[in-house]
Amino acid sequence: MPTASHARPHRRIIARPPPLLKNSAGILRRAQRARHLMLILDFDGTLTPLRRQPEQVRLSSSSRKLLHRLAQRARLSLFILSGRPLLDLERRVRARGVRCLGLHGWEGLPGGRVDRASRDALSQFLAAVEEQILPIPGLRLENKQVAFAIHYRGASPVAVRHARRRLLCLLHPYQKLLRLMEGKKIWEVLPRALAGKGAAVRKLRTSFPRGSLVIYMGDDTTDEEAFSALPGAVTVRVGKACSTHARWQARNPAEVLRFLSLLEAELE
Repeated sequence: MPTASHARPHRRIIARPPPLLKNSAGILRRAQRARHLMLILDFDGTLTPLRRQPEQVRLSSSSRKLLHRLAQRARLSLFILSGRPLLDLERRVRARGVRCLGLHGWEGLPGGRVDRASRDALSQFLAAVEEQILPIPGLRLENKQVAFAIHYRGASPVAVRHARRRLLCLLHPYQKLLRLMEGKKIWEVLPRALAGKGAAVRKLRTSFPRGSLVIYMGDDTTDEEAFSALPGAVTVRVGKACSTHARWQARNPAEVLRFLSLLEAELE
């Protein structure tokens, strides 16, 4: 498998990807033959069900033990790549041998830096959002220090449309320094230095030998750029069938964990 410097972005979109579990036999054979496995997993919505409040999300004890066992395999490297801040992610995962990468990969990989101008812009923009958008009913702020998110799972459709229009209007003067990422019932505002999951997986691949097989599983629009950046990999979109850059589809975190159990058995 080519390293990141040789990989071309994969732009093919699949309207209804085939189910992961029904096609797991061939994938597991690829895993068995690979020189090295890179298992990269999103957290919320992939390893754990989504919750209305992000602080309510918990990784089950059985899932934690499974991740720990997989991480002890000599030819497998296991990463959790999440939009959560790194310290929060590590506190929720707590599985020895699993490497956590926070803020879409910016925390936990070398080279991450946000300049003073971007930090100042983020601070100014956040102040405007707190004054003009957060009073809209059903919205909730999550401050990640070098980024922030607005959750709108509890807002009405009319409130969401109004808030989004206002958010884009406020963001316009800061577009050279900040960017908006839209996910499941969430808007995230980040400095452009936080390049996202696509850049993170490309950076990860440079550290592994040719012949490594990447398995990437994620549930959100923020994972699409990672799917697109991984031609030849096993990419899995978690959740209801939708148009995606991923090659396979798992319906829910339970199916993800079932596949990981099958992978563990295959590697034995």
